[in-house]
Order: sequence, then structure tokens, then C-alpha cells
Amino acid sequence: MGKKAFISRHIVLCSNSVTKCSKPVYGIILIDNEVIYDVITIEKDIQVYEVIEKYYDWNPVDCEDLYISPGLIDLSVRREWEDYSHLTKAAIAGGVSFLLEEVGYYVDHPTSTGELFCDIGKLATVDISSFERIRELSGQGYLGVRGYLFPPSSTVQCIPNNLSVVFSEISQMQMVLFLDPTLANPRMLYIASPMRLVGLEERFQSSALSGSPAKIFAGAFPDNAVESEESDKDEEVEIPVARLRRMTLCIDNYSTPIKSRSNSDMWTDVATKNDPELKINSIAEAGEEEELSPKKVRKNLHTIFDDLDKRIKESYQSIENLSLAEQNTYTNSGSTNFTSLSPSRCNPIDSEHKQENSYRSRIEKRRPPSLSIKTEDKTIKEQAYLYHLANYPDHWETSGVEKVIQELKKSSCRVHITNISSAAAINRVRQAKDEFPLLTCEIPAYHLSFTSAAIKDGDTRFKTSPPIRNQSNLMLLWDLLKMNAIDSISSQHASIKPEHKALHSGNFQKALNGINSLGFTLQAVWTMLNAPASTSSQLEHYIVRLAKWLSLRPARILNIDDTRGSIEKGKYADLVIWDPYDRFRVREIQSQYPEVSPFINMDLMGKIHQVYLRGKLAFSNNEFYPRGKKVLKLDA
Repeated sequence: MGKKAFISRHIVLCSNSVTKCSKPVYGIILIDNEVIYDVITIEKDIQVYEVIEKYYDWNPVDCEDLYISPGLIDLSVRREWEDYSHLTKAAIAGGVSFLLEEVGYYVDHPTSTGELFCDIGKLATVDISSFERIRELSGQGYLGVRGYLFPPSSTVQCIPNNLSVVFSEISQMQMVLFLDPTLANPRMLYIASPMRLVGLEERFQSSALSGSPAKIFAGAFPDNAVESEESDKDEEVEIPVARLRRMTLCIDNYSTPIKSRSNSDMWTDVATKNDPELKINSIAEAGEEEELSPKKVRKNLHTIFDDLDKRIKESYQSIENLSLAEQNTYTNSGSTNFTSLSPSRCNPIDSEHKQENSYRSRIEKRRPPSLSIKTEDKTIKEQAYLYHLANYPDHWETSGVEKVIQELKKSSCRVHITNISSAAAINRVRQAKDEFPLLTCEIPAYHLSFTSAAIKDGDTRFKTSPPIRNQSNLMLLWDLLKMNAIDSISSQHASIKPEHKALHSGNFQKALNGINSLGFTLQAVWTMLNAPASTSSQLEHYIVRLAKWLSLRPARILNIDDTRGSIEKGKYADLVIWDPYDRFRVREIQSQYPEVSPFINMDLMGKIHQVYLRGKLAFSNNEFYPRGKKVLKLDA
């Protein structure tokens, strides 16, 4: 391949081993075969043609006005029906140079055919009875182990009662445990998803739900009503009515759609609700010189973290969802009537029992009138996202996180929390990081982009576990991200076939879990960051932080930051050449299954022009190149 160089006034440097830069810099990247030979910064007043002349032997490419970021590393990709060609094409088109693949829930043996357009690492699903097999796989490209506290399907084994054993074994193998902390209540989960353990063929039959208790609203009953004595008991907290009213007002204030809010108020009003002098923008500005973390800034920004904790406690978005669902459930349920029991109910024809009937009549007259409810033909619609969300409360995540933290006190295992959407659960992880520095967590891009209010009834494209929550939770997630409580951002991609997403019926109980999101992580997060930012300087700073969330920190979590994750001497030349300020509309040809993609026809910012994988061109203006050879061109 030889020598190659790229010149840009916007090179994103985010490694700790080079001079800390809060904004992209002007420079040239020298590449020798697959590896970055050197990164040289250039004075602003030097013209690009002068740089080209000086480094002529390196065959420099002029990318003066484009931005060059490190290749993305995606830690959460679940492969179901996709072959590797479709999977890696979607990845490389979105700037992903390395992805971590998890075995699917629903397909026993997914196809392993197809050409690779990006590099892949694999996760081994934990099996208590076969740790020897996992030890062997650790030397065969497997970079971590996946575990669940509650099985997402009938094919996955859960490990809540064996956490101490799992932590001990994983720490000895020096691998990372990718853990889903959801600790579900079995009764509520069955009501919310009665088809979870049913085979795919039976699941999508029209009569699959007939005669089942699927129409009962699980959220109308407390969790501990049917919990067994052996299950973990959450501490019950009695909430005064006055406090519930304050919580409701707090949630209502965050329900305004994002587009209707001003740029300057979007993120500031959340932090300044209780303290008008507190400015959330100081969080982003403080990060320009040094990474913000709870341990480093506790003395200076203690009030910000206190305010965050307080707002999370007052959010209680699960209570909001349950209340709304219950209100909709019992509205127009029917008229209420009082009916008096009379002797006419006795049988006047049976002469042999006249005396007995007379006695019963006298007794029944003494009884008070009975209360009867004349119900109308009204059932809970399985198409309503509100009911689906209300049956997946956020305390399932917080209780699971608490269980993990308790077990970590006995082990030094590296645990990465994934599949998490509750701000309260993530905040608990943040609080535990001081004591457990090996504990990390991530958030998928769609949990930072969508809210439950934006999801229409029957739009099963958005069915995932954990679910997309409300506006209040979204705002808190963004605050947690900016405060470095969240370590990385992933796609949490799982491409489910349209027929298995129940698109025609819109039935959330039948649809499979999974969102087709690969390829738009960078653009989705960047588009959201552009909404509240008020200055170009702040936006430039966020481009650097994007590289940390999407590249550097995922590489550290996987222990591959010596070869990937930043634009740095000695690392692979994984580069994304893009224009952050170019707005484009997502087209159907950019997705394998456009019917189930949540980003179809959305306007996003950040058009990707080229992607280089280990110094070789892999994607350029909708053309794909496996190992430098063009195999497919998308229609314009």
C-alpha cells in the first residue's frame, strides 16, 4: 500500500498520550501501510499547498475543509438474520471500523457468509457449566463475555444467582464482562410480553394471544404482590401525596418537544430549576481543559452533582408512566349501579322449599345493596406504546445495578454495564465508580435521540429492552453523559426482519426486541448536540468529546486502545472523513431493512465522505471497498 497522508484543518485528537486538545487541530496524518507513522500539527498561517509540497513523497490528500475523526468502535451489535456483508456495510458506512458482535437471541445459527468491510470482535455468552470453553475462546478473537441477570429469550441463560462465581472466573481470564443489569419481575414481564418464550412460528399466528391474560394491565398491581419469598425485596418507600404532586409538575415541565425549545434553554433550564445561578454549560466548558469526573470536580462542582441526584430522585418516570396507563385503562370502563337482592331470586315454583326460600328471603333483605359494574367492551390495546413502557419499570434496572455493586465488593472483575436506559440506574453506576474504578457503562444512541412521547401507537420499530423512556429521562441522560457518568455510546443494533417486528398489526406484545440502528450513531448524537449548542467553539469541543465517547473509551473498555481508538502514532489508520455541518436525509438505500429503521426519512447532520480501515479505503461516497476492491455502488 505504501505511504499516504491526509491534510486537514480539523483533525480530531483525543488521546491522553499527546497534547490535550479541546478542539480539532490543523495538521497532517502520515500513514505507512496500515499504521499511522506520525501526526504533525501545523501553524494556522501556513497554506495547504505548502504542506503538500513539503510532504510530496507521502502522496498527500487535501481534506482541508473536512474533519478527520478516529474510526468508531461499537460495543453493542447483535446479529440475528444478517450476513456479514450487510452487517459490516451498514457499520462502515456509519464510520464504524471495529464492532463487537453478540450472538443473536432468536436465530440459533446465523449465516456466517459474506465479505467483511470492517473488523469484528466477538463476545462469548456466559455459560456457568462451560467456563473451560470460554477460556479457550479467549485466544480466538473473543474479547469479552456477555451475561444477563434475566434471560431475554428462551435460548439465553441468566446468572443472577451465580454472579460471584462468574465474577471470579472472568477476572481470572482477564476479560471484560458485558452485563445486562435488568432484573425483571417475572409476572410483569409475562404480562408485558406473553410471547417471549413462544416459538417464532406460533408467535405470529393471529390466534396466538387469544385466551391469554395479555389484556390485563400488569402495572396496576404492585410488584411485591406476587413476589416469592426467595426473590430480592426492594426497600419500600412511602411517598406523601404532596410530594407526588410536585413530582408530576416536575415531569410536566420536561414534556415539551425538543424542537420547540430554544437552543439556549434546552439544557440549562433542567439544571437551574432549583438553583437559578447554576449553569449546566459550565460542565461542557470545564471539559475543554480537562476531562470532567465526579472525583476531580467534587470540590468545585459539588452542587451540580447534588442537583443531578435530586432531580433524578424527583423524576420517578415509572410512576408517571404507570399513572397515565392506569388512567387510560379505567377511563370509560362502564356505569356503576346498585342492585338490591330480593326474594324474587328464589324459586317460587318449588313448593318443597318454600319454607327455606322464605328464610333466605328474610336474610337477603337484611343485606346491603350490592355494587355492580356494567362494563363496556373496552380492552387494552396491545398497540399502545404507553402500556408497553409502563410494564417495563426503571426499577428493574436499578435493582439489578445494586445487585452487581454488592457482588463487586467481593471481586475485582471488570464489568461493563450495557442495555441500560434509566437515568436513575446510570446515576447509581456513577456513584459506585469511586469505589469500583473497573465499572463502566454505555448508552445507545437512540436512547439519546427519541422519547416515548415521539413514538406512535403501533410503531413496533421502537420495541427494545430496555424501552425508550420519557422526556425527563432523556434530559437526565444527556446531563449524565456530559458529566462523564456514561463512558461510551453504542448503536445497540439488532436488525429484526419486518415480519418479526409485527409491523402490520402494530402489536408490541408479539414484536421481537431489537432496533435496526447501525450506521447512524455518530450522526444521531451529533444532531442532538447541535440543538442546544449556542457557539461554534462549544460545537468544536463536542466533536472532540464525540471521538472519546465513540472511539477512545470503547477501545479502553476492550483493552485495544494500544492499536485503536484515536489518531495517534503507532495505531491503525482507522479514519472517518466527514462534514459535521452537512445536513442530509436518510434514504432507504442506506439500510438493509428500511421498514424497521427508526432513522428513515429523518434529517441528520454529519455526512460521511470516506472511511479508511487500517489505511485502506473502505467506503467512499456510497461505494464500498472490501480490501480495496469495489463490490457495490448504491443508487443515487
